[in-house]
Amino acid sequence: MNFWKDINTRWDSESIREWSSIRKTAYILLPLLIYFLVHDVAEVLLWMLLNSFLERAGEGICGFLNQNGYTVSGIIGGLSILIGIFTIRKCVSVEIAGQEKEAASFGSTEKKVSGYCLLGGFAFLTAFGMNLLFDFVGLTESSQTFSQVLKIQYGVEFISGLILYGLLSPIVEEAVFRGLIYNRMKRCFNLKIALICSALIFGAYHGNIVQALYGTILGFLIAYTYERYGSFAAPVIFHGVANVSIYAITYNNLMGQLGNPARIITTLISLLGAAALLFGIVRHTN
Repeated sequence: MNFWKDINTRWDSESIREWSSIRKTAYILLPLLIYFLVHDVAEVLLWMLLNSFLERAGEGICGFLNQNGYTVSGIIGGLSILIGIFTIRKCVSVEIAGQEKEAASFGSTEKKVSGYCLLGGFAFLTAFGMNLLFDFVGLTESSQTFSQVLKIQYGVEFISGLILYGLLSPIVEEAVFRGLIYNRMKRCFNLKIALICSALIFGAYHGNIVQALYGTILGFLIAYTYERYGSFAAPVIFHGVANVSIYAITYNNLMGQLGNPARIITTLISLLGAAALLFGIVRHTN
């Protein structure tokens, strides 16, 4: 009883200050471990249910599911993360609500709309420029694990992929890594540690060196913009725009069709544009 109360309560900074480092770490990471445990168990059970269904299904259904295996795998993965986040929904919701309540609004509705437009542009140019840079320096080809991840992601039917990677994953991952982990780290330790450590955990979550580096950089920027905007909408928009734009552009290997001179110029323009928009965000949210 006390265990669930402990991890589901949004303890204030003054109460946390008296805790040991072990208790602080448990407060931050136990919900994450519960999420992963439930997610993994749910994924195994869903595959078992599907295999049981296939044993009784006709050849037509089995053939259709086999032909769309990557899409089926993506849907099972999506259902698993939904089940996982449902388990820790209370501690996530109290953290997000508490952060929203404490954050100061940065202006009128018109200013918020223009601010989120800046954020969307920043997310797109950052993700696009970094993907071009990673591809140009050969990082994307250096990891077999990353190549396998790409094969699975782009084997998913396009619309299903947009929903899974552009909507479902950003909402759930932001709820876990920024809504929960980042917010708790900030109160348990301090802002700088929260920005860096939450980004490192988010990068490590992706499981291969390419996505780990990419995820760490984006994780830091997402947390930083979350802090600037003070609303959970900010990290979801950032993550969603980045995922949707890159998924749509690379689904048919559009970036791979650029020659080296065009790729260098496009990379520089994208990253410089992202830097300019970040400067605009800082001014806009002051």
